[in-house]
Parts: sequence; structure tokens; C-alpha cells
Amino acid sequence: MIEAYRRNYSPSLTSFLKRLTGYLAAATVICLYGQRKAALLVLLTLILVDVVLAFSLFRRN
Repeated sequence: MIEAYRRNYSPSLTSFLKRLTGYLAAATVICLYGQRKAALLVLLTLILVDVVLAFSLFRRN
């Protein structure tokens, strides 16, 4: 999965906003099922993983 992320990763702000839109969509679906705390946890986890992977890929280059 990390290799696929590395191949497809784009550091541009536009790409981050597209990923963020996907993260928000996932959190919204979870929230619609009545799990607000879980939705927030999922959203924060996805953003944290994105930032960590972006930072690790930035350090490698």
C-alpha cells in the first residue's frame, strides 16, 4: 500500500484537498449512521496517516 501511495502521491495543495474531500466523505457516511465520535476518530486518523506518510516521503526525497 505504501508503494502505491508513493507512486501516486502528489505534494500539491490541490491533491491534498482532493484527499481531504474523500476523508470528509468517509466521515460523513459514518456520521450518518449515528456514530459521530467514530466519524471524528476516523477523520483524524486519516489526516494523521496522510501527514505522516507525506512527511516520510518528503524526507526520503
